[in-house]
Amino acid sequence: MGGRLRSGLVRASACLWVLWSLACGAAATPHAAPPPGAAAAAATAQPAPAAAPAPLHIRAAYTTFSGSVAPWWAAAEGGYFREQGLAVELTLVEPGASLLAALHNGDLDVTYSGAPSIVLGYVQGLETIIVGATTNLLDNSLYVRPEAVPTVADLRGKTIGVTRLKAITDVTVRLIAQRLGLDPDTDLRIRGTGGYPQTLAGLEAGVLDGAALSPEAAFEARQRGYRELANAQQLGLRFMNGTVATTRRTAAERPEVIDRTLRALAQGIARLRTDREFGVRAWAAYSHNDNTELLGQLIDFYRDVWVADLYPDPAALQTVIEVEENPLARTVRPEDVIDFQFANRLRQSGFLDTLPQ
Repeated sequence: MGGRLRSGLVRASACLWVLWSLACGAAATPHAAPPPGAAAAAATAQPAPAAAPAPLHIRAAYTTFSGSVAPWWAAAEGGYFREQGLAVELTLVEPGASLLAALHNGDLDVTYSGAPSIVLGYVQGLETIIVGATTNLLDNSLYVRPEAVPTVADLRGKTIGVTRLKAITDVTVRLIAQRLGLDPDTDLRIRGTGGYPQTLAGLEAGVLDGAALSPEAAFEARQRGYRELANAQQLGLRFMNGTVATTRRTAAERPEVIDRTLRALAQGIARLRTDREFGVRAWAAYSHNDNTELLGQLIDFYRDVWVADLYPDPAALQTVIEVEENPLARTVRPEDVIDFQFANRLRQSGFLDTLPQ
């Protein structure tokens, strides 16, 4: 029995030794070494940056190919809409009823337009408003046949062509005549022609003694030997010829769209005023006009017409209201149609000070 006891103790001791050896071996076995640089990478690792917010999609439109809309083309061509976080769908739309219907139905968020359309929409109860202006001056001029109208004094009694009665060209002639001391209704014979080609043909045929022409049409008129008698811009005739417009609903529900649009347009104007070659390229891309000589002259002409801070001038809108045929316009004030908060915010932000002069 003593032998069996000693044998059992030996076996127990051996088992304990094995277990102790395994335990010590496990404790002494090192973990797998980390790959080189792993500790440093772990110490310096930062959370992944958040993805940039998706740009706001907006639908915008312009109604003409004149210089007052060129800031929109420049903002698109220069990537300034995108820089301001906007994905802009920019299209051409007919002015007047088509434009107003698109704004009222929510098919457009913001638009370029002459102020007359926006005033008309307002008096019709469509709640159209002006939040900015690319131009606050008339840009047309009065050209004449030199032999028919040698001086301003010879203008009395002459036949003057406009594209259509009540159109901007008609407004131009009437305001110029008044500034020159004439009564447009009694001292002039104003005739609608249907368009600038017809107007130039009327001058060529001698049917017209003079005509109101856009800067583009004036370029051709000068080449044919006609003379500029009066320039609405040089006379300082205030008329809101290019607006940034929307509806009260859009302005209330998506104010960030208006703020960003104005910043992008301000960048476009600054680029147009300081980079003539870029201006020619942008204008050509959207107007499909490859006459670089003409486009260069248009950039030169509009450089002092474009309003860099996009502030809507109440005096310029007052002129629009006064010539509006709808009798309800007689009760409208510029402050009724203009929402100044966005242009004021742009001015106060300091953003304009960062743009090239």
